[in-house]
Amino acid sequence: MLIELMRALLAATVVALLPGWFWSRVLLSGGSSYFYERLTYSIALSMALVPALALIPTRLLGMGVSLSVSLVCAGVVFFSGLGVYVVVGSAKEATTEEVVGRAPKKLSTLTLGLLTVGFGMGLGVLAGVVPGVPAEILVALLVLLGGISYSLVPGRSTPQAGERSAEPWGSTIAPAVRYAALSAVLVVALLRGYLGPILHDWPYPRGVDRYEHAVMTSMTLSEGTTESFMLYPPGFHTITAMICRLSSLEPLELFPLLAPLLLLLPALALYVLAHRVWGWPYGVAAAFFSVLLGGTYYYYNDAMYPNLVAAQFLMVIAISALISLYARPSIRSGLLFALVGSSVVLYHQVASLYLAALLGLVGVLFVPYVLLRDRSRGVVLLWSLMLLGALSVIYAWDTYDLPGVVGGLVGASSSSTSGSSETGAAVGMAIGTQPPYSLDALAGIMVSQPVAWLGLLGVVLIAGELLRGRVRVPQSLAYLTLIFWVVLLFVGSRTPLSGFPQRFGRDLGIPLAVFGAFGLLAIVRSLGERKQVAAVFVASLTVLLAATLVGVRTVSSLQTASAPSNQLTMTPQIAAAGQWLKVHNHGGNIMVSPHANQVPSRMMLAMGHYSALQSFEVWQIERPRDLPPTGERPLRDVIWTMNHPEGERTQQILKDYEIRYIVLYKEMPDRPTQDYWKGFEAHPEHYQRVFENEDVLIVTWPETASAD
Repeated sequence: MLIELMRALLAATVVALLPGWFWSRVLLSGGSSYFYERLTYSIALSMALVPALALIPTRLLGMGVSLSVSLVCAGVVFFSGLGVYVVVGSAKEATTEEVVGRAPKKLSTLTLGLLTVGFGMGLGVLAGVVPGVPAEILVALLVLLGGISYSLVPGRSTPQAGERSAEPWGSTIAPAVRYAALSAVLVVALLRGYLGPILHDWPYPRGVDRYEHAVMTSMTLSEGTTESFMLYPPGFHTITAMICRLSSLEPLELFPLLAPLLLLLPALALYVLAHRVWGWPYGVAAAFFSVLLGGTYYYYNDAMYPNLVAAQFLMVIAISALISLYARPSIRSGLLFALVGSSVVLYHQVASLYLAALLGLVGVLFVPYVLLRDRSRGVVLLWSLMLLGALSVIYAWDTYDLPGVVGGLVGASSSSTSGSSETGAAVGMAIGTQPPYSLDALAGIMVSQPVAWLGLLGVVLIAGELLRGRVRVPQSLAYLTLIFWVVLLFVGSRTPLSGFPQRFGRDLGIPLAVFGAFGLLAIVRSLGERKQVAAVFVASLTVLLAATLVGVRTVSSLQTASAPSNQLTMTPQIAAAGQWLKVHNHGGNIMVSPHANQVPSRMMLAMGHYSALQSFEVWQIERPRDLPPTGERPLRDVIWTMNHPEGERTQQILKDYEIRYIVLYKEMPDRPTQDYWKGFEAHPEHYQRVFENEDVLIVTWPETASAD
């Protein structure tokens, strides 16, 4: 296993880290002490540029991702970045830490008193002593009142950003200490990812969606497209296919090795964003909060890898680049923002929706104002948004059939869109079909209470800064962008009309972690330079309670991660059936009995190296949300065959879809099964048993059995 892990890490470094290194040196401003920031942007730029370049041969020539394509694309990005670096040099080096925002004034005793009461009650909620939802709401109200009192009660303010570092310790603590602090956070994030699989899952790691991603990665390797399986952007599966080629590992072998590393990405992205706004202590705090976020772990635990990469890494880096552009507008900062921001479209649809909505607000509300007030800054912002939009359209044109999407949304019936927009239909079927999380699940599970409360405090504190009007233009633009981000995700998480309220809820914790870092450091800073004993006591108690809240939730988060997962559908018997299918896959398709949802069929497709047919339950077909591009007829034909093992229609279905084997589940570890297998077993004259164990029966029928 260690050898395979080393191969996978080496391949991932070649494809997803090194290609963007010199591009980050060219486009990212900062000094030599910004190593982790450069590393993070290098990953983001590699993820943006390498798969985008690979789409040229795969789409134009209709070929899969080969070893030569992988090496050439990674090499072109790397050496082009090196060439540009040699010619134009790196971006301007900073002699001191550059931040956009400023630290808050010290919190008053009244503010700290309200927070002490609220956090004390919150600790009771986490301990199960205080009743849940009403107490959580009361804690939020106390935090809200504390934040409001910050704006009403005079306090000692700090200098504007640009006059000095956002924190007095920003330049006094050695870079080695900063790196050690963030490195410790990253180790905790790694433990969160690897503990559970190592202790309980191996060799069948958690995550039901990894099977669909394995199928699409295999299709990308062989065909260069996943169009017949699922409407999905190509970025994640293209870069995964490249890693598979370079490491000689199959997708289902690769995911258990590298998937836990994905939990590093939100931590790095939050560090970069909060670091750019307020300085490195805020970055470390925001990165640490990623370990508390339930939505982040949900994506990992369910193997929803593209969601995590797009919404909790690339989009965060894009917003960080946008905030840097506000502060230091230039061709380099504008190009960096456009390249990283447009890459979100390559990875996931819902994150693209977030980014489009947020940047739409930026374009409408900020660009005209900035153009009037600071023409050069406004011009850079405008053309970078236009470039980002143009690249996004290019990436999305083929994947999403954009003309069809627009036509479907506005109800167009012209010949150019009629019947052609599978994506438009997919968008339509998603609206209103998913219920939002309850408030206690949203705050307590997906976000986590400490992040929710500290994030609320940070939002109110920053809103107070804006209302007092003592901020410069770059700072106000940065703060408003972050606030719009939170509001957008919160509103989307509360209504099914967003189409994906649960996705909005899972991602809400990311911007709240940024604000939570600001809120937590505002409390910590209040300890300094207090002379009255009572004030020192209240400040110390508030810091202690806030730290205890964070610590308790951190322990709980690691305990959950190290426990057995409920997202395990695999058993040795099911794995044996998949291995048998892989060995005997000599053409044709398989048909798999449906159970509860589409996961059981995708498991067998992934293990057997097939891509059709998928199986859905009747209720999923009648209330569609994410049906495959083939439409509902093949899915209904599967249901018919399962319920009618004999008959002319069944025999014709098997011929039409070139069905070679029928896979029938007898038992599954995480869901009830229907006894479809008994109907086929009752007709030995039509079906021949070719594989059977306690969990799975595989049969064939004479017309295909003779071809073996």
